[in-house]
Amino acid sequence: MAATAERGGATSSDTTPILSPEQMRQIITSLSGGTRKPKPKEPEVYRGERYKLRGWLAQLIVYYRRVGWQNGSDEEKILYATSLLRDDAGTWITGYAEERITPTWDNWAGFKAELQRQFGMIDAKGQARIRLKNMKQGKRSVTEYWNEFRLVASEAEMDDSTGGELLLGGMIAELQNAWGASSEKYEDLEALAQWAIRKETKLATVRHIQGSRLTKNILRETAKPQNPDGTYRPTNNVNQNYGDPMELDATRKRPRFNISKEEFQRRTREQLCLKCPQPGHLARNCTKKDGPKPFNLQSRS
Repeated sequence: MAATAERGGATSSDTTPILSPEQMRQIITSLSGGTRKPKPKEPEVYRGERYKLRGWLAQLIVYYRRVGWQNGSDEEKILYATSLLRDDAGTWITGYAEERITPTWDNWAGFKAELQRQFGMIDAKGQARIRLKNMKQGKRSVTEYWNEFRLVASEAEMDDSTGGELLLGGMIAELQNAWGASSEKYEDLEALAQWAIRKETKLATVRHIQGSRLTKNILRETAKPQNPDGTYRPTNNVNQNYGDPMELDATRKRPRFNISKEEFQRRTREQLCLKCPQPGHLARNCTKKDGPKPFNLQSRS
């Protein structure tokens, strides 16, 4: 038996079949449950809006490509498109669907041409130029603004100089000022749009940094003052209310009279002059001359 194996030039372990790459792929596919393709999103219904026709037809093209109808399948394309027509567009197709009106098309290209004739933009070039002149960035990002501008500009058929002026004119004032202060030059609309996108990102970063500093300054100004040991330190408030004018005068003048706290309270309570303990007048109206003032440790403290 060993001799047989030697004559064959291979052992029993060499008899394992070798799988081809295609067989390996099939095995892996079967074990993983097969290759799942993403389900394409169906196009929206179309109600006959002229400004929406172009975008709706683009949705159909993408959908047909995904389901495998890009070549041929004209009948399926037409039937599927007619099933999405509503309102004015649905009214238009009803006569054809009921076979009361003979269709003027016999393929998908002819059906699209008839849709364009019925619901397409009248003077699309002129309408696109008007839209570009009135288009503004507003609260949108530059990317969102540029995507809409580029789509409409493809119908306007204008040169880059005019298109660049309109694109810049619709941007927010902050970007316009930044462009005026910049020495950069653009060669086409795409270059100008990319500059604006980069500049918008930088300005947003600067606003974030400045906003963080402003917040810190506000917190620092409104924080309660503290002593080095962490205890609260009151601040001098010039707008603080100290009471009626008499008490205010007494409070301000008290350190000048060199009297004790008890004597100050007694004279205030009995409505006596704080300068000379006599009734009938205030210290500011007192005619008594000031004499030498001895040092008073209690009043100084």
